[in-house]
Amino acid sequence: MRQWSGQRAWLLQRISALVLLAAVLAGGCWLLLGGARPGWPSWRAFAAHPAGASVLLLVAGALVVHAWVGVRDVLLDYVHRPGLRLSLLALLGVGLAFVWVRTLLVLAVPMWR
Repeated sequence: MRQWSGQRAWLLQRISALVLLAAVLAGGCWLLLGGARPGWPSWRAFAAHPAGASVLLLVAGALVVHAWVGVRDVLLDYVHRPGLRLSLLALLGVGLAFVWVRTLLVLAVPMWR
């Protein structure tokens, strides 16, 4: 079985960072060019549209991957006790999975109505 390589983690970190950067730049351009007024109604309308919900889900996924790789690397470097390390990695994985599933549910509910 192949181990999780440092190169794969490095690549995932960079790809997720590029997705997040693109999202921030696109959102900034959208606000600066007058796509909509910032506020709750604009965000709700954006998230209720299937394309907007897909973009937000992609960004949430990139954020989860970015956080997983970053915090995982810190835990692997600084937590030396295997049992504690495994527990913390499991807690991190469950927490990040919860965040992504919760985002999915929040974005899917307006489309079901």
